[in-house]
This record gives sequence, structure tokens and C-alpha cells, in this order.
Amino acid sequence: MKQRFSLIIFMLLLTGCRSTYTFSEISIDHANDRVQEFIKLVEQENGHYLYLDDDNGLYVFLNGIYVRQGHDALYFSDFNVIAQQGILSMFINQESDSDYSNRNLNYQVLYKINTAETYDMIILFINGKPVSFDKIYGNE
Repeated sequence: MKQRFSLIIFMLLLTGCRSTYTFSEISIDHANDRVQEFIKLVEQENGHYLYLDDDNGLYVFLNGIYVRQGHDALYFSDFNVIAQQGILSMFINQESDSDYSNRNLNYQVLYKINTAETYDMIILFINGKPVSFDKIYGNE
């Protein structure tokens, strides 16, 4: 009985919650001209970058392509977004590998987040820890 009640509550919560955003990984070549210009500005350094587009779109550019001598290469293996109570939280898994030539790893990644809402706060988490974006551009 308790399990059935929990299942009913869970179903009600799911049907009552509407997603006001979508996100996906996109090719840098398929981004609009403004986003490509932004990437050209920041791609010279590793980092985590946010671009705010005028059309209710957010772009997150993750760059780990440059390897410092004696260090492992950085790559990105997962990305997720959760929105609740005016806060948009982005979760990234950043990992490292000593095989610099492994083309299967994502050293540079661009994610597009489409949203119908504006958010009071955008928080970036890398490996579960909150961090700041290296640079934020857009909506000028």
C-alpha cells in the first residue's frame, strides 16, 4: 500500500511539472554567427564559458583542448541541467586522461539550452562542486 501511494504521488508530481527548457550538445559549426564569434574570442584558453543569446538561448562552451606540459588532458563526459525556483543549475563531469590523442574524448564541447523563462541565478557545478564561469558574454 505504501509503495502504491508513493507511486501515485510521484506520478502527480511528474504530470504537474512542465519542463521549460531543453538542452543538447551541438556542433560549433552549427551555432549562429554571434556564438561562433564568442567562441573565437575565448577558445585560446581552457575554461568554462557562458554565452547568453537574445533568443532565450544559453550556450555553454567547455574548452579543455590545451594540455599543460606534465599534466593530463581535460575532457568532458556528461552535462545535465536542472531548473527550479528561478535557479538554473548546470552539472558537468570533467575528467582527465594521459592519452592526449584519444579522439573519442570531448576536449571541446558546446551545449545549447533553450528556455522560455529567465532565471535569477545560473549555477555551474563541475564534478559536484560549484564553480564560476571563466567568462560570460551576450545580451548586450
